[in-house]
Amino acid sequence: MAAVLPHRWTIAEYRQLDKTGLFTDRKTMLLNGEIFASSMPSPMHSTAAAKVGNHLRGLFPTNPHVRVEKALDIGTENDPGPDLAVASGTRDDYMTRHPSTAVLVVEVAVSSLESDLHLKAELYAAAKVPEYWVLDVDGRELHVLRAPVTQPAGREVNAYRPHETIAATGTVAPLAAPNATIKIEALLPMVKSQ
Repeated sequence: MAAVLPHRWTIAEYRQLDKTGLFTDRKTMLLNGEIFASSMPSPMHSTAAAKVGNHLRGLFPTNPHVRVEKALDIGTENDPGPDLAVASGTRDDYMTRHPSTAVLVVEVAVSSLESDLHLKAELYAAAKVPEYWVLDVDGRELHVLRAPVTQPAGREVNAYRPHETIAATGTVAPLAAPNATIKIEALLPMVKSQ
């Protein structure tokens, strides 16, 4: 009997599969040739992503520009579908292709903190994304990863040095807009008192 091997999807195959309408009710991403699907984002996730998007659009209105839950083709087997990406160029530059890197990528973690800080960090580092943020909604902090370090595939290590964790009371300035200051608390959903 022949060996049974899993199929590793390419971006081209993934795009064709998406055209069938199979993924209309869920968010999907292609990570190392595997398709991952999740239910639509929670209200908490959506609120945080909208807040981050509003701040970033103020800093990057046209070139570079903010993309929300859009494709980011990094390699032949990866489209992590980041929550937000600040891509070089204008929106019109991507009428016939998807960006293959970004100046900043932001993931909002409500239930995905571990994979965002490890698996996705490896992928974004390999794509030479100079700055990667993970907004930890439950922990009420922002992980700021800069200076990508290319690692061999599958290494469970932080692919950026340094990795700074900023509490809700702190601030951050993106590398691509160093004179801007964003309060971390302004990115997080408000905590309602009981």
